[in-house]
Amino acid sequence: MSSDVTWEQRWHPLLRRWVTITSHRGGRPWVGQNAEPEHREGAAFDAECYLCPGNVRVSGLRNPDYSSIYCFDNDHPALGKAPPASESPHPLYRSMEASGQCRVMCYHPHHSRRLSELLPHEMEQVVLSWARQTKELTAAGWEQVFIFENNGSVVGVSNPHPHCQIYAFPFAVDAIQREIEAAKAHYEEVKRSLFDEIIEAERLDGRRMLLDEHDWTVFVPYFAQFPFEMMLLPQRSMATLAEATDAELRGLAGALKVSLQRLDRVLGQAQSYILSVHQAPSAWLLAEAPGAYSTYVHIQPFLRAPSLQKFLAGIETAAGQFLNDAAPEDHADALRRVVLA
Repeated sequence: MSSDVTWEQRWHPLLRRWVTITSHRGGRPWVGQNAEPEHREGAAFDAECYLCPGNVRVSGLRNPDYSSIYCFDNDHPALGKAPPASESPHPLYRSMEASGQCRVMCYHPHHSRRLSELLPHEMEQVVLSWARQTKELTAAGWEQVFIFENNGSVVGVSNPHPHCQIYAFPFAVDAIQREIEAAKAHYEEVKRSLFDEIIEAERLDGRRMLLDEHDWTVFVPYFAQFPFEMMLLPQRSMATLAEATDAELRGLAGALKVSLQRLDRVLGQAQSYILSVHQAPSAWLLAEAPGAYSTYVHIQPFLRAPSLQKFLAGIETAAGQFLNDAAPEDHADALRRVVLA
């Protein structure tokens, strides 16, 4: 086998499980479904789109003629501020009301604009709005604010209009709870932030680094589970974006724009991805070592090669064991080589 093949298990320190790196499988024969390229050019307005300015949503409410950010409560919420009562059918089974709050945030009035295509000041407004929404929903009494964007048909986006969703839960969601437990255990053991050590390790190695400036560090993590996966970590630990200064939020906007531009060009077609903002739950702010956890932006792409989708099939979905068919170092190198106009 070639010496440039990476075939090994790598420990994921945030999720505390192994990731299998299998770069020798990247060129294996494929006769399955291919992902159609996302259309990058399109209409500025769609009369049938319930997110476009001036259109009527299913709730009967009409969108304003917005010109920048537009945020509203989801018309089909998974969580509600006044959900029906719940009763457990058996002592073994637990249930509770599906309480919470779900919001939709439109990035831009242009129906076909991608997040990577926003102008710098427009991207800044997106990030500033994330921080404001986090602050508002936390003040409303919700324990966890989770911001995410499903981008592209491959990940099942319900509407191509540029937008993200914001869920507020009365408890910490599973992914964050896992990270909290890992961060706490690490801090108790070595008295250092796990996130600070991840940044330090990436800087020392250097091969997976993409950007390290303006208060943010961007890299393909050593333990990447997805092709071209990226983490955007603040250089000053903060529990949520609500703690960031305006300068730090502007720095995040710049880092995010460059990262998404690289992602959209590295395969010669627009990527499909899930973008998420990981933030500490409210209870963590009262913890003994709040600096042990840090917010970050996570980008998980779903195309491993042009038109080839990363499927979460049997081993990932049934066993919870992720396979990455490329070395993170190789994907970081490919992202760095992208020429940005």
